[in-house]
Amino acid sequence: MMARRVSGFIVFALLLGVPRAGAKPITVERIVAKINSEIITLSELQEYVKKSIERHKRRFGAKSLEGRMREFRLSALNNLIEQKLVIQRGKKLGITVPDKELERRIQSILDREKIGAKQFDKYLRSQGTSLKAYWEERRNDILRLKTEGREVLSRVSVSDIEIAGYYKANIDRFRQGEARQILQIFFPVARGASQKEDAARRAKADKARRLALSNGKDFAATARKLSEGPNASRGGDLGFIKKGEVFAEFEKILFSMPVGKISDVVRTQAGYHILLVKKLRPGKVSTLDKLSGRLRGLLLKEKRAKRRREWIAELKRAAFLEIHFDPQAEGKGGVGSLEALFRDVREQISFKLIEIKLLKSVELLGREKVFWTFGSSRRDERWKSGNLKVDEEMILGREEIGGLEKLHHEFVNPDPGTSIFLYEYNYLLPNSYLGKVSFADLIKAISLAPKKGRIVVVTDEKRVRLEFEVKVEKTRSIVADPQEFK
Repeated sequence: MMARRVSGFIVFALLLGVPRAGAKPITVERIVAKINSEIITLSELQEYVKKSIERHKRRFGAKSLEGRMREFRLSALNNLIEQKLVIQRGKKLGITVPDKELERRIQSILDREKIGAKQFDKYLRSQGTSLKAYWEERRNDILRLKTEGREVLSRVSVSDIEIAGYYKANIDRFRQGEARQILQIFFPVARGASQKEDAARRAKADKARRLALSNGKDFAATARKLSEGPNASRGGDLGFIKKGEVFAEFEKILFSMPVGKISDVVRTQAGYHILLVKKLRPGKVSTLDKLSGRLRGLLLKEKRAKRRREWIAELKRAAFLEIHFDPQAEGKGGVGSLEALFRDVREQISFKLIEIKLLKSVELLGREKVFWTFGSSRRDERWKSGNLKVDEEMILGREEIGGLEKLHHEFVNPDPGTSIFLYEYNYLLPNSYLGKVSFADLIKAISLAPKKGRIVVVTDEKRVRLEFEVKVEKTRSIVADPQEFK
């Protein structure tokens, strides 16, 4: 059973509003891992798994996912942990990603996709995120690459002696064009054949081999007389076969036989074969000079992969890691099936908005009014607050905010996938968007400092500062009866 505490802070159970009787399963949020001073939440892990599954579906199809969900969840959690460890290591080494470098990288992506920055920003906002958030994701990507470059790539090299040794030990891999003319006597065995039927086909094959041996060099005559293969009329001649042209099991046999010798009776998935290599057309071996660059790249790839595994293992040993995740316990029902794991959760968290301050604003007619919406994206706004006028210091205080409906300033067990979106109300012009505050970020912040009674955050656009009172309170079982919260 998963641990119920992370550094003394009991897991949060977060409700999507107040469900009615018979409502859909409750979404449960909690911390699944802690990596030094950072955490991974369940919603973060689920989002990563979702993306991984979508990529897998596009590449291999939906059927290939059957029975692999546990593997996906474990792999996703491990990847997220490794990403955070590498970023932490990069920051410790003083590695940075300047804005100009990031801008060049992103511009190259936009140029390649033939899309403008404004158009791309509009698309990101429609998905509930922003260009700035995308920039930060790319910044972390580049930071990880730079860190691995310093810690892994720069510490691995391949010598000419290693290349020559690898070439000598694997010379058969570099032989191209070798072909063998194959004759065969074949007795097919139907899939699902009984043991008696199989034995009868084997007896025929044994008899044919004895006759082929007694005929001396006229293997083809025996094949024309006895073989049940489609090429029997041609003396069992399959023509010249190269590596890669037949299934692996058959290829291994053909390319290990000497020329002119009749094989034993060979059983494959298709049936019984007696084989003869009639002629050999030698292939050409690529020289070391021609292969040197390719082999250097191959050996570098292998050594870098080995070095990275060792390096990540070192980072994990040196880190403070807590894992609170059992993928098997999630079951087949996905998020909803997590209900069974949290029947004893007895805490709830609330965020009470007590102050809003405009940091950047353009005064038009009188003092500005501000309003905000709540939802999973700007296109999915569940409600909108009333307009409130800020004071001379561009602040909305506790009294003004408290005059609104409780729903508009108190958030009990908020869904981590939702945000508050703030706007400046203008009299004569369209409303100005001021940015958003994500509840996932608020939950992370309070999880790392559970004794804090207040938390101050700034919107992603750096235009508004918000202050919340935070309370973690004992309550009755959330899963047992959601009606308790009415």
